[in-house]
Order: sequence, then C-alpha cells, then structure tokens
Amino acid sequence: MKNQYVGDIGDYGKYSLLRAFSESGVKVGINWYLTEDDGSNDGKHISYLEKEDMRRYDPVVFDALKKLVDNGNRSVQAVQDAGLISNALYFDELLKIQGNPPEKEHRRIFWFNKSIDALDEADLIFMDPDNGLLDNNDYLAKNADKYIFPNEVKRYYNEGHNVVYYCHKGRRTYTQWDDYKNAMVDRIPDAKPVILTFHKGTQRSYIFLIHSKDFVRYRKIIEEVQRRWRNLFSEEYTNKGDVAGAPSGEKMTVTKSDGTTITLELRADGQIQMKSSSRPNEYRVQSVDLFCREIGY
Repeated sequence: MKNQYVGDIGDYGKYSLLRAFSESGVKVGINWYLTEDDGSNDGKHISYLEKEDMRRYDPVVFDALKKLVDNGNRSVQAVQDAGLISNALYFDELLKIQGNPPEKEHRRIFWFNKSIDALDEADLIFMDPDNGLLDNNDYLAKNADKYIFPNEVKRYYNEGHNVVYYCHKGRRTYTQWDDYKNAMVDRIPDAKPVILTFHKGTQRSYIFLIHSKDFVRYRKIIEEVQRRWRNLFSEEYTNKGDVAGAPSGEKMTVTKSDGTTITLELRADGQIQMKSSSRPNEYRVQSVDLFCREIGY
C-alpha cells in the first residue's frame, strides 16, 4: 500500500468489504505493508467519485473517500482517523528494508514481529501489499517490500487469526493465475478459503483463509457484500472447489410414506442440503431457520 493509492476505485471496494466485517462485530486488523510513494500515476483512478451512481453501493465509504480526496489528504493515517472501519487495529510502520543480506532478513522479521504485537487482538487480519504474494520467502528478492511472504500469511493464521490478503491477476495467464491464487490454500490445508474479486478498474482479488469455527459467519458477511455490490464483487473457486457446499457432519436419511428417500446433510456454510431419491440429479439448499419453519419448529 502507498499513500498515493488512498481513495482510488480499488480503495472504495476494499474499505467497503472490511467495513462490512467490522459492522458485523468482527475485530479487523490491517497491516498496510506501507511503502513510499513513487511518483507514478498509480492511484489516479478517482473519477468515480464524481459519479453519483457509484455512491449507492456504500454511501458511507464513498462520502468519506470523496472528502479525503477533495481535501488533498490522501494517506493511510487519514483513513484511520476517519474511522471508516470501526474499532480496527492498524500497523502502519513503513516497510523499507535496507542493509546487507543478513540485515535485510533480520529487519524484515523484526518489522513483521512488531505487526504481530500490534494486531494481536484482531479476529481478521488484512494484508495490503502493493503487488500481492511472493511465491517464496526470499528476503533478498527484487522489490521484496512490495510483497507479502508465505511464511507471514501462515504466521498470522497459526497465531489464531483469520487472514485476507490483496493480490491481482496482472498479466498472468489463467493457468498461472489459478496456481497463484491457490498458493496459500495449498500451504495451509486446514483453512477454509474464499476468493472474492472486485471487478471495477483493474481486477483486485481478496483471498480469505478462514478457520473452520468462523466460516459460516464469514460466509454470510461475504454473501451480503456480493448482494449489495451486485456483479462488481464475484467469487472464484479454489482448487478445493465449492468449500461452502462441502458436507459438514453425518447425513440423515428419512423415508416418506410413498417410499421416497430424502437425504439431509449440513453444509459447511451452515445451510441444509436435501436430495430426493425421486430426483437423484437435483438437490435443494435452504437455511436451517427456513427448514425448521417448514417442519413446524
């Protein structure tokens, strides 16, 4: 993240997504992976702030970003001060690692450990690098400050946090993108992954790695974001397929008076999936509340 990016079209979707979690009672922590501005044109996509039809997706975030941009106050500190994400925790120390090879590794680890302390009480940690995930933990890689490392994602997750990190498809082929977006899914096999992609401006994707105990709750928040933003946010599957529809627990089978067998199964997203022997190639999904109402409870 750079201060010059604040307020662009990608920020609009990003803060709306994170705000949805905070408004639902999730304690959000943000590691900006803040790097110095570079004088480029990146972050100049702010014309959407002059279009009233864009405001309807999230008026609170839209108005706050428009105010920051109009006042020329484009910085992560201004975002923090605006209180867009209620009760959030932040780590905004500049990531600029210099020195000889051993010093670079030591200083990066020291910087990251400080973020662990700063975001300790967060339920969900958002990692916001300029360029996404590096495919290895190479502290000496070119422009390493612009990337998150796999061991950093894994460290947050293993500390008990749910994690979401920013990345983008860029010039990758679809095969390369498929490998890239699954990189941490493969490294943390017990996590429940969700990939949410924002389609306004350049493609921006948010890769969630969620602990099983929080999956149903987080799914509901993500689905609400998709509903509110219509087709501007969409979900991509990982190599685990439809995680939300995966079975959770044992199946229950009941037989109707006409001999038809109904199989009931609880899904990972907390909904009930029903299949009938009379229509073996079809299934029906509904919420537990609706199911209980239908059977009189």
